[in-house]
Amino acid sequence: MKNLALAAALSLVVLSSLPAKAEPDPLPNTGTYFITNMQSDEALQPGAASLGQSVHAVEYNKSGMQKWAIDRKIDPKTQKPTNRYTIKLAGENGELNFEPHPVADMSAVLGMTKQVYVLESGDAGILIKSVFKNGDALYIAPQPPMATEAKFGPNDGSAKYRWKFTVAE
Repeated sequence: MKNLALAAALSLVVLSSLPAKAEPDPLPNTGTYFITNMQSDEALQPGAASLGQSVHAVEYNKSGMQKWAIDRKIDPKTQKPTNRYTIKLAGENGELNFEPHPVADMSAVLGMTKQVYVLESGDAGILIKSVFKNGDALYIAPQPPMATEAKFGPNDGSAKYRWKFTVAE
């Protein structure tokens, strides 16, 4: 009986000294993705691959114009990935960066300036917050019969602010 108690005590010591299992990182890594809205299942897509084009949410069809190259920033001190990103249109079309429109209540655009976004994961998808817009989040704004606009504004917690990143192959 004494040996059994000793074995149980030793197993507790061994188990408590093992490192805890790390939760899988829910945020996307650097790569090429389709970015779709959780409420509408529409994908981000510019009108054309040129500067100044508005970015809308349109029917998700895995088009080349719906592919976005995201770059996850690495903390210089810890060398670990952060929740900060830059986003640009994928492909060989130069530096067409995803930018919030400088005018409030206007659709996002393709521009020359790399913008930084903070991604926050939740049960209902990922929130995309603009550093330039002081934390305003990307959301969809349907404008029937026109294309759904992709804008930045204060997060109201609804699904229109939640996004899914799907690896583009």
